[in-house]
Amino acid sequence: MSGLIYRRTHRIKGYECDITGEITLPSLVNLMMDLSGQQSDSLGNTNDQMSERGLSWIIVQYDMQIERMPHQGEEIILETEAMSYNRFFTYRRFRAYDESEQLCVEVMTNFVMMDIETRKMVQIQKDLLAVYQADEIRTMVRMQKPIQLEPDNRKEQDFRVRYLDIDYNRHVNNAKYFDWIINTIDPKFIMDHQMAAVTIKYEKEVEYGNSITSVMSTKEAENGEIITAHRILNGEDLACEAHIIWKKV
Repeated sequence: MSGLIYRRTHRIKGYECDITGEITLPSLVNLMMDLSGQQSDSLGNTNDQMSERGLSWIIVQYDMQIERMPHQGEEIILETEAMSYNRFFTYRRFRAYDESEQLCVEVMTNFVMMDIETRKMVQIQKDLLAVYQADEIRTMVRMQKPIQLEPDNRKEQDFRVRYLDIDYNRHVNNAKYFDWIINTIDPKFIMDHQMAAVTIKYEKEVEYGNSITSVMSTKEAENGEIITAHRILNGEDLACEAHIIWKKV
């Protein structure tokens, strides 16, 4: 499975990093989404053209493998490739390399096409994907299932959706969910551990003014890794679920 590869470099800014000097997950995700948008624009497939058809792309899931998170001041190479698609799903890969072309982060994503007015998923329009030279497939690509919350040791925190949390699609930007997830974890734990893998699956849209609850639990795997499981609840509705695998620094 392969399509056109698009690359650019980016020097990591201080405002994209946390107190450890590492780029944050929301910043990295936003850079990757911007990269895919730049590729689409370069191929003549713009957001305006999608809007004229009453369509938009929506993220369903991220699966991330992390060797290390790049640091402030580093120049990284960002790469993306539209891999494949079937009737309802498209699959795109992102990679972040350091200046020596050593892989830092690899992300597989799953998109669907949404009708802007009905807010419902629609069948993929093949002509919009032709420019990416992605493979048409009949099956679904297997994605990681989020690990479920533990029955004990749960922790939760409430957040209210603000105006600046909303994006072009009139719902909470997909990167914002990482804010809600990370801010529920103890800061000392974050500083003592490094993310090794992240899976997040989006279930329902969250809109301006909603009050959400970020719930998490922690467990230790047999190999000594720590797993934090997460759920974002919008009232009784599950907005997304996720897990992060951590290694001791």
